[in-house]
Amino acid sequence: MPYFCIIIDDDINVIEQLTEYIERSPGLELMGAYTDPQIAADHLLSLNRPVDILFTDVEMPHLSGFELAQQTAGKYNNLILVSGHMHYSLEAFFLQAKHFLDKPISPKKFDRVINHVLSTMVPVENFMMIRLSGKNQAMKVLHNDIIAIESWANYLKVYTTSKTYVPYGSLSEVMEELAPTGQFMRIRRSYIINTQAIELINRYQITLKNGIAVSVGETYQKDFDAYFEANIKRRKLK
Repeated sequence: MPYFCIIIDDDINVIEQLTEYIERSPGLELMGAYTDPQIAADHLLSLNRPVDILFTDVEMPHLSGFELAQQTAGKYNNLILVSGHMHYSLEAFFLQAKHFLDKPISPKKFDRVINHVLSTMVPVENFMMIRLSGKNQAMKVLHNDIIAIESWANYLKVYTTSKTYVPYGSLSEVMEELAPTGQFMRIRRSYIINTQAIELINRYQITLKNGIAVSVGETYQKDFDAYFEANIKRRKLK
């Protein structure tokens, strides 16, 4: 499972540089990039689970990196403060930042910092148990292997990368279990998708890795718009 990163810096050149370094680093995935720290803070506070690594500049208009880190405490697992002023490194220590990345940022500096951070992180295998046809039978299915879950009468269709399971269950109960991961989204009354399995978005039409095409229900379009704005558009921030 990749470690998700968010970048916050009012300098678009720094964002583009960090984006390049993250994209070439195995195991890292960019979740979002922001030039406005308050919008970034609002997004962090809305997450169901903490982001794995938060890169934030220190000196930004209206909200400093220190203020942002304090405001969003608990919404990130690892904090990396970015600045061209080394005297901020002491304050970074008191904020329990995993590291201080000084500008100008070079590939060597980035690798040194990120390798230190990754060495302290223990991968967590996220999974759910699904009940099979036998009363006393259940199977572990990794979250990353799930593509979508569809409600089907009193049963569920769990589409995975290898096969489809049809266990007994409630879609609402499954969504309640999966929601804290921040990885799954309900897009119809009868449909949950793994957002990491999205291959194509055409307005409210979504194509998933297994080729299934599903439309976003009208009731869920507002939430989908918010997801698209925060997680898709900002990845391509220019």
